[in-house]
Amino acid sequence: MNKNKFSLNSLLRNNKFVLIVAVLVSVSIWVYMSMGSSNDTTVTVANIPIQIELPADLSDNGLQVFSGGDQTASVTVTGNRAIIGSISESDIIVSASAASIDTSGDYELSVTAAKSNPSASFTIQQNITPSTVKVYVDYLRESTFNIQDSVVYKVSDGYYASTSLSNDTVAISGPQSVITKIAKVSAVAEVSGTINKSTEAPCELRLYDEDNKEISTDLLTMSVVSIDAKISVLPEKTVNVVPSFTNKPEGLEITDDMIKIEPETITLAAPKDVLDKTDSVTLEAIDFTTLKDTTVSFDNLGINIPADSKNISNTSVAKFSLDLSGFESKKFTVDNFETEGLSSEYKANVTQNSLSVTVIGPKSQIDELSESDITAVIDTKDSKGTTGSVQMPVSIKISGADSCWAYGSYKANLTITKS
Repeated sequence: MNKNKFSLNSLLRNNKFVLIVAVLVSVSIWVYMSMGSSNDTTVTVANIPIQIELPADLSDNGLQVFSGGDQTASVTVTGNRAIIGSISESDIIVSASAASIDTSGDYELSVTAAKSNPSASFTIQQNITPSTVKVYVDYLRESTFNIQDSVVYKVSDGYYASTSLSNDTVAISGPQSVITKIAKVSAVAEVSGTINKSTEAPCELRLYDEDNKEISTDLLTMSVVSIDAKISVLPEKTVNVVPSFTNKPEGLEITDDMIKIEPETITLAAPKDVLDKTDSVTLEAIDFTTLKDTTVSFDNLGINIPADSKNISNTSVAKFSLDLSGFESKKFTVDNFETEGLSSEYKANVTQNSLSVTVIGPKSQIDELSESDITAVIDTKDSKGTTGSVQMPVSIKISGADSCWAYGSYKANLTITKS
């Protein structure tokens, strides 16, 4: 009975049996695969870029897609199971018809799909997602704008701060309709705390329209989107404004009741070592030879400030008046002439006998003054080799009256010859 009993182990050890089973399994798999591959299947291919091509005449004139041009689509395809599994985005072309676009504006375009290789063995179903896309097109425009300082900070008392930006302008390109709305570009930053020394702050550039509403930069290209602001902080000091003169008599005293200056003081911002040695600033110099014995006024005399300093009083000129009405004037006939500045190669002969000169000064000195105390000095340093009969400028030298001055400009005739 044991000899006739079925044994699975013995059967599996039989090589002929194993070979027959293997052949049957292989044939079954082949038959199954052959039957399966003959059936079509459907898959969806996603993330296919949607191509939008504007008509050539519009794109040549600068019309561009500024919004909606980077969308993707999903397309359903049907085909042989063995082939369909290898299809990728590059095998399908998805495009949006731009035939309706004729100028700038918002458009909704129909989306279609086609095979990259027309002979490929699959079929595109027309259920494309999305079936339409919204785009915005406009003409490209580029403009350059000045950057305005909008940096906010607080400075300690007794200090002055000013801001300089690393860039003064920014070039912005994008849709024409957006560019034309830009009224200003601001460098925006806020420095925390109170500062008393120079510092730097990174600034964001923001765009605003004429109503001061911020404009989005999403569709714009900017040459810079952020810049640096340097905040220079200097100590400040209030100093007096005083007059200055040329050709002023050495002995003449100008008292406070004779002058009036507006403003009398200004505020300077400068490094500490400059402020320590600055107690006053001078006005543009006034030539005493132009002043008569009356009250003279000047409305726009420039204010001179030291190097490395800033006038933060918002005025660069001053009004100035000088009361000389307490002095007297008298005319003198001068016949004393001298020459100066002439090279040793030349000699001069004054051909003019006398010169009428107006002298102004205190009555006590004017009364004591005589023609012999006055000399007409002819300045020949600018003759530059000139010879013959010429006319040269004259300066008046007064002896024994240190508070008197000659009013007016004078010239004298002389002949210059080679020695």
